[in-house]
Amino acid sequence: MDSRITQVSVGVGDCSHGERRFRWEVRDFGYDGARRRNAGPSLSRSLVAFLIFCLLLVIVTGGVVWYVGPTLAGIVVDEAKRERPYYLLQLLPARAAEPGAAASYRSRFAELAAKDGGRVLWLGGKVEVMEGSVLLDIAGLQLVEFPTGADLVQMFTGRAFRDLENDVGAALPRHLGTSVAPRELAPDAATVAVLYRAETEDGNPPLGKPGERGWLALLPSYHGEVRWDAPVSSIAGRSPWNRVLLVQFPDRAAAEGWLADPITATERAIAGKAVDEMVVLSVQPSQAAPRWNSRTVRNSSNSPRLGYVDASISPIGR
Repeated sequence: MDSRITQVSVGVGDCSHGERRFRWEVRDFGYDGARRRNAGPSLSRSLVAFLIFCLLLVIVTGGVVWYVGPTLAGIVVDEAKRERPYYLLQLLPARAAEPGAAASYRSRFAELAAKDGGRVLWLGGKVEVMEGSVLLDIAGLQLVEFPTGADLVQMFTGRAFRDLENDVGAALPRHLGTSVAPRELAPDAATVAVLYRAETEDGNPPLGKPGERGWLALLPSYHGEVRWDAPVSSIAGRSPWNRVLLVQFPDRAAAEGWLADPITATERAIAGKAVDEMVVLSVQPSQAAPRWNSRTVRNSSNSPRLGYVDASISPIGR
């Protein structure tokens, strides 16, 4: 614009020529400005390419999450979960926990897990739903440890596991996972398994503390011990729970006595204000439970944890 004004000033001697030139320059500037205004904001090629890349990245990421599920995808991107031991709690429906089906599903699952370093840490026997929907189909529990979260992802995304799930049909087991290790689980103890959903605890466990307060206050009086209290995520399928609690007792009578105690029942009603979708399962010892020994095995924390020997799986009740 400045150069055009200078040209007009120089041609001031030729008034008509200067006026024509000035008017032509104005017309040219006005046309160009109108064209720019009508065109709207423009994007550079590099910015367009970047936006396309971001769009493709979102599409690919969404496809991966849809295929493997949000929990497995989260393990892949989280180094702490990917490289540390990972624990899988399986809730087996009646069809997969029957004597005939159990041998098939459990043995096949154990074989697949073993190929990726997985092994059974604890196997529950007969399950009775003490609290929860009458439609809840849970007839067996088992806990499997993988050397790393990456090993679990590798197994769950393999064709052999998909074939196993397809063979089970509509009665699919529920799989809940966490990187929080359990304490030693006694194979011959009566177990109360609790599944529930709770918001952030702010340092105050919603079910209380053994010997102190809440639903768990009377545990010591019945010789009960918390063996596992951990956040969990659904590995395959959808489950409403985000926490698991395993409490073990010396026998079934002690477990039932604690659950039936009036103080425990009152505290359970109070805890209902802080938890949702709570399910209480009474799990009897399994005759095919793995045996624990005192040698230290894979440990995801600074404290030693007991391991087990004999990862063979047999039908419940055999």
